[in-house]
Amino acid sequence: MKFIRVALAFTIIAFGLSACGSSQPSTKEAQAAIGTEFAQVSGGSMTVVGYRDFKLSGCRDAAPADGVICDLGGEVVLNVSGTELVRPIVEPVRFSKSNGAWTAHKP
Repeated sequence: MKFIRVALAFTIIAFGLSACGSSQPSTKEAQAAIGTEFAQVSGGSMTVVGYRDFKLSGCRDAAPADGVICDLGGEVVLNVSGTELVRPIVEPVRFSKSNGAWTAHKP
């Protein structure tokens, strides 16, 4: 009986730890969410073509809103109507997960 309780406790802990890994977006997921947001806000006239020194750090719970707020750093490379622009990213962004995909929002 003790073995079953110990095995059950380890199983619960393992599931809890695996859930922690998905509580914030990966770097690639964050970049994809930001790219989608730029395209939506600009009506498709602005697309993200790359990132330079992109850093995702300091993620914390966004309560009372859904998701997490993460500090971003680096630069985003944009294509605006055929012209390439490089803009710094130095602001926090709120990320939430819907239907298995991360989305970016202003905090």
